[in-house]
Amino acid sequence: MRRTALQNMWRKGLSGRELLRHHTGFIDACLTDCLAKCSDQGRGLALVALGGYGRSELFPFSDIDIMLLHEPKLKKEILAAAVETTLYPLWDAGFEVGHGVRSPKDCITDSKKDFFLQSAMLDARLIAGSRDLFEEMNELFREKFIKGNRQKYLREVTSSRSERYKNYGLDGHLLEPNIKECRGGFRDIQTMQWTAQIMFGLKNPDSMEQAGLFTSKELLKLETAQDYLIKIRNRLHYISGRKNDTLYFEHQEEIARAMGFTASKNILGVEYFMKELYTHLHNVSIINELFFEHVDETTNRSIFPRLNKALDENLEIRHDRIHLIDLKNLQKRPVKSMQIFAQSAKTGLPIHYRTRKAIYANLGLIDEKTRSSRHMAKYFIEALQGTVNPMTTLTSLLETGLLTAYIPEFKHIESLAQHDVYHTLTVDRHLLRSVAELQSIIQEQESIFTAIKHPHVLYLATIFHDIGKGQGLDHEKRGAEMVKIIGARLGLPKQELEKLIFLVRHHLFLCHMAMRRDLEDEKFIIQCAEQIKDIDNLNMLYLLSIADSRATGPAAWNDWKAALLQELYLKIANTLDHADLTGPDHSKAADWMRTQITQKAGGNFNVENLPDDYLLNFSPDEITSHIDSLRYLNPEHPALIKATEKEGHWSLLIISHDQTGLLSKICGTLALHNLDVLGAHIHTWQDGTVVDVLEVRPLFETEFQTQDWQQVSRDLNLALLNRLSLAHRLAAKRKSKKSEPGPEHRHSTPKVLFDNNISEHCTVIEVYARDQSALLYNITRSIADFGINICRAMISTRHEQMVDVFYVQDNGEKITEKNYQEEIRQALFFATSSGIEN
Repeated sequence: MRRTALQNMWRKGLSGRELLRHHTGFIDACLTDCLAKCSDQGRGLALVALGGYGRSELFPFSDIDIMLLHEPKLKKEILAAAVETTLYPLWDAGFEVGHGVRSPKDCITDSKKDFFLQSAMLDARLIAGSRDLFEEMNELFREKFIKGNRQKYLREVTSSRSERYKNYGLDGHLLEPNIKECRGGFRDIQTMQWTAQIMFGLKNPDSMEQAGLFTSKELLKLETAQDYLIKIRNRLHYISGRKNDTLYFEHQEEIARAMGFTASKNILGVEYFMKELYTHLHNVSIINELFFEHVDETTNRSIFPRLNKALDENLEIRHDRIHLIDLKNLQKRPVKSMQIFAQSAKTGLPIHYRTRKAIYANLGLIDEKTRSSRHMAKYFIEALQGTVNPMTTLTSLLETGLLTAYIPEFKHIESLAQHDVYHTLTVDRHLLRSVAELQSIIQEQESIFTAIKHPHVLYLATIFHDIGKGQGLDHEKRGAEMVKIIGARLGLPKQELEKLIFLVRHHLFLCHMAMRRDLEDEKFIIQCAEQIKDIDNLNMLYLLSIADSRATGPAAWNDWKAALLQELYLKIANTLDHADLTGPDHSKAADWMRTQITQKAGGNFNVENLPDDYLLNFSPDEITSHIDSLRYLNPEHPALIKATEKEGHWSLLIISHDQTGLLSKICGTLALHNLDVLGAHIHTWQDGTVVDVLEVRPLFETEFQTQDWQQVSRDLNLALLNRLSLAHRLAAKRKSKKSEPGPEHRHSTPKVLFDNNISEHCTVIEVYARDQSALLYNITRSIADFGINICRAMISTRHEQMVDVFYVQDNGEKITEKNYQEEIRQALFFATSSGIEN
């Protein structure tokens, strides 16, 4: 009945605080009627609302927190009857009820043991029953917890706040924020109200503003954010059909549509919605930080104050914070604002809250003249290169608004969401995290970093590498154009500006090449070296690539990617060391390998069967082992599979005899067993023996030891014997999954590219398509239909888009005929659609 009434109100457009008040009033009325049915109409009893219900903020599926307050000497049978009369109807109706039955003294005893009950008691509200009893409880609570317990409460609320941030993220700008518990969410608003009540006796935001805890602008931002979050939480409960405070992907999209957000050419509707939400969370978070710093300083003044330490004539360290002595100094010298952040970076100390407020209040003074100031640029670079705690300085630089005031181009990416599972932070926070990651990488890659000629250029590239996002495709090109203007404004010399432009333009180059190209191809390595030009560019690009990947999220960085990136870096570095940029002659090494294998395998094996690229990819002992394994192959068991656990992935060695669609059948079998292929090296001997090495990882959190490798082997052999229908099995597997509407995607048309210049002997086919079940199987099966031989395969997924790269030959030659290429292209387009799944 209650939910039906609320849903009717919701459909009529009632939302926000008004809906919460109606919901609260509805429950109040029900409980008042129930208490009236008790004997003596509930004499000696009081029904008390706690927590959110006490604040009259009862969301659609929130718990209803009630306390039945009773006189100490009330008879047990009367109390039992009261519980049955008041609480049972709510339970019977299916409500989630948090309840307690206590005397006034019990309230004090229990609150001593439970910090959260103590906080909930601050929002206690009489619903029905004895007001005298309720006031008695309030007076006891004030005496015990407000008058004599302030410092203990402040310690507990500070500890609870820190623990909550650890559990729900130190940043509210997360992929799927919990809007109740995350930084900047409801709980931050509530802890400010509780703390103000305990510490200063202030019960509402207006009184907190009058007391100087908020400015009028901060109060307006706080109330606006709270109203917005209330609307979102109401919708979230209704959409979920349950108590839920986490904005999961699918909920984000539905709420964005319901609120009228639509996509533009460059940004999804859901990204506009999340940008707005993150802005409100960001505002609450800033106000919360300033509030608790103010409270801490006000209430923790020692009778033996620490001596202030002067940094210059108008800057000092006070209470372990950077403090501007004369706040009016900012009006005389706007450059001083950035100098403060340079000092924060140098000392590792945060900036005093009053100084941060003063910087924010004077942002209007950051004009074109100040942006072009060489002193301002010097201090900005010093703030970036701070070695103590980069996130403290840079987060404060962003949150005061100084970063966007100084670099207006940054404004567009502020709180900009990226609606994919790949990026765990908004663009602006990702860039800050990238600088922090760079600092930690420098310790690990010290020899590389110390060789860099202009390290400040690397820092600038790191903070600006994604500045072109949100303005269309090829954000790296757009970003390069933007940093050309920014760098000139900073006063960078021509050579440094060119390096900055190069780094931003090519910041994806190494990662893309490492994941999508054959790193054994000498011609390709030489091409990379020619594009990068010198070792200084390579060193900076390598460190930037690692920092960017680490800061993006766990989906962007793993041991497999790290190993490939390092291999590419070392090979390019080695090539750049040779001025003529020519590759070595491997024929002598291959001949030496043949001699070694002849000695180990005996004279009965014809080593001329083994191609050079195969010989140079394995050790003599490994190749001898492969030769020995051939005796286990027979007509009923055409393939041998050996799995090895490695850091971040598993390696599969598969030995078989060549047949049409071999790689397709391997990929299909692995997909059937929830194994995701990262890369494949295919080696075919002249006698038709195939030695494939595939790097895989489990789609789910399966341990290597628990993977059923025997069943994988059985299914692969059945597939090669044409006794297992992979197409049927994979289609059945897809249908068995629960059908759910997929997440919103950018419009992405599949793309197929041919390149005959990258490799000396192979045509390279690149397939770009939205990631989906068994896509690699579909593509490789389509290629097999043409009788094309796949020599190498590299697979990567980014932003829900899979990029499959195949090095192929047709009868030992490259594919050059345009009509034939177009036929293959159309077949691969079909393979990426649902049609081939049948």
